[in-house]
Amino acid sequence: MVWRIAVLCAGWALITLSGCASGRGNIDPWEKTNRAFYNFDDGLDRVLLKPLSDFYVKVVPEPVRTGLGNGFANLGYGNVILNDLLQAKWEQGLSDSGRMAANSTIGIAGIFDVASRWGLPSHQNDFGITLGKWGTGPGPYLVLPLLGPSTFRDAPDLLVASFTNPLRWVNPPLYVTVPLGTVQAANGRSRVETALRFRNAAAIDPYVFTRNGYLQYRDNLIHEGNKAVDQSLYEEEPESAPSGAPAATRAASSRGR
Repeated sequence: MVWRIAVLCAGWALITLSGCASGRGNIDPWEKTNRAFYNFDDGLDRVLLKPLSDFYVKVVPEPVRTGLGNGFANLGYGNVILNDLLQAKWEQGLSDSGRMAANSTIGIAGIFDVASRWGLPSHQNDFGITLGKWGTGPGPYLVLPLLGPSTFRDAPDLLVASFTNPLRWVNPPLYVTVPLGTVQAANGRSRVETALRFRNAAAIDPYVFTRNGYLQYRDNLIHEGNKAVDQSLYEEEPESAPSGAPAATRAASSRGR
């Protein structure tokens, strides 16, 4: 955990020193390293996470999986509320506070989503979105070991999300956190199975497909669908394409847009 905090602090310092860079130019200057981490994560997924997810889906009924997913989402909902307030979304912050309170109590730790039935919808918000709304550019694209795609702007949210998770302050023993973390990983992996199958079937270069899809998705969250995606963010400089396959990479980039 200490090394992760150190990396996040270093990244945040670089963002600050860059004067909230616009994010233009080569969005992936460390592509070689990122690809190595991507291949590591992909290999780990094939040998561990996917088998775990398949077993989880096979033995755990869908209603139970839905309830567990609701509970995990509720645990992280304090991060949504905090960033509602940081963005001065007072009405949404009040609604999200009511949602978390209702689901945490009447919904039994968030397992049952009673708040949605009462007109308190779920929202997606985090510190990376907040920084984007404050004018911070994405900075270089990153692939974090075990955590997947990110950017310098999004990476600090890992720290913020950790501090807003109630489990951090309850400090449960390992015999609780390890099984809980395992179930959360299996549940999260099962929810992206369809998307991963599509990527693997459709993408010429899955790395580029994932990168461009992630960047566009985050841009859309920041602008709430009200701004056309700036395609220049995702254009590679000529040397960034893997040698020997420039046409394939360009085709994959086009699919990711």
